[in-house]
Amino acid sequence: MFRRWVIGLAAGSSACTLHAVLVELEGLGLEIRPLQHFAIQQAYATELREQIRRINAQPVEVRAVARLHRLMGETLAAAARAVADSSGVPLARVLLLGCPGLTVGHDPEGRFPSALPLGMAAVLAERTGVTVVSDLAARDVAAGGQGTPLSALPDYLLFRQPHQTRLLIHLGGMVRLVWLPAGGKVGDLVGFEVGPCGVLLDALIRQLTGNKEQFDSGGRHAVQGKCVDALLEKWLAHPSLQRRPPRCLPRQGFGEEFAKLALEQAQRLGASLHDLLCTASHFVVRTLADAVARYVPGRPAIDQILLTGGGVRNGLLWRLLAAHWANLPLMRTDEVGFPAEYRQALSTALLAALTLDGVPGNVPTTTGAAGSRLLGSLTPGSSANWARCVQWLAHQVHAN
Repeated sequence: MFRRWVIGLAAGSSACTLHAVLVELEGLGLEIRPLQHFAIQQAYATELREQIRRINAQPVEVRAVARLHRLMGETLAAAARAVADSSGVPLARVLLLGCPGLTVGHDPEGRFPSALPLGMAAVLAERTGVTVVSDLAARDVAAGGQGTPLSALPDYLLFRQPHQTRLLIHLGGMVRLVWLPAGGKVGDLVGFEVGPCGVLLDALIRQLTGNKEQFDSGGRHAVQGKCVDALLEKWLAHPSLQRRPPRCLPRQGFGEEFAKLALEQAQRLGASLHDLLCTASHFVVRTLADAVARYVPGRPAIDQILLTGGGVRNGLLWRLLAAHWANLPLMRTDEVGFPAEYRQALSTALLAALTLDGVPGNVPTTTGAAGSRLLGSLTPGSSANWARCVQWLAHQVHAN
């Protein structure tokens, strides 16, 4: 009775690929357990990718934002349909769809804290017939939180161990970490946004190749250079990296403008383009290592490090991480049952399911919110699907 199929989407912050997961869940609330899952990855169309970059890099008309909002909805809906088609599970059997959208504005510490994801939930509901839980970060931000990392509770459900302390590191557009103490409870979790990763490395490779390459595949360019210590130390002093958690870092602060400035700095120092990418890779790992030493001290020792995100394919990043934590097992989450590149989409599916179960999805110790909150906005799917969701909700109300 407590089994349901849920789709989770992740738009990604690199504007290169998006991910979709269809997962069968058993149980309710904090007892949720994935039984099986199917996943796909899709590349953004070139035109859509360029529109996303323009939105992030320069002032735009409201009409352009509205148009991208619709196009992202169509793109995400196509991914949801594709993962259902590839799995052989008809959309009519899917209870719920979780979609955080593509974040183009995130300012949790401004005068009026806000978050703006693009991707029309109504389009998703219309194209799939499935009820959508969207805009997941907004409630946490409204409650005084950073809106990230919202993956902390899903990570707890998927990866906690009774006798093993794990450090989960996500190498996405930004680096995020979640510390999972052995046998710990939800309130024991530590998690925050660490620093840049793909958002910087991808911006640099686009600068260096004139947009011919969108990312440094496998780290093959970076591995040919050497680390420029003077440049590394300058970057490590960035004011954003000195803030204590909970924290959310400005993506724009480490994107195209940072890359342009870094290129000028490297040229003045006589560093090669390969040196610049190598230094940026060291910067990613040093920022992470410093954050762990500074903000996860005096706790049970880490037994195992799990890696997720597109950065797991970067050979130089992996080598630098392995060198820093030479005495610890370093592995992708694939080795414990969940593909590293689909962790965000799987997290979204779990957060959507928790909302329908009436269970708050944020963890105040990691986001800084004033308290736990139910996350997201509900957009009804077809009449039949919405009736199933209402029935599910009614059962939770009656049970409590």
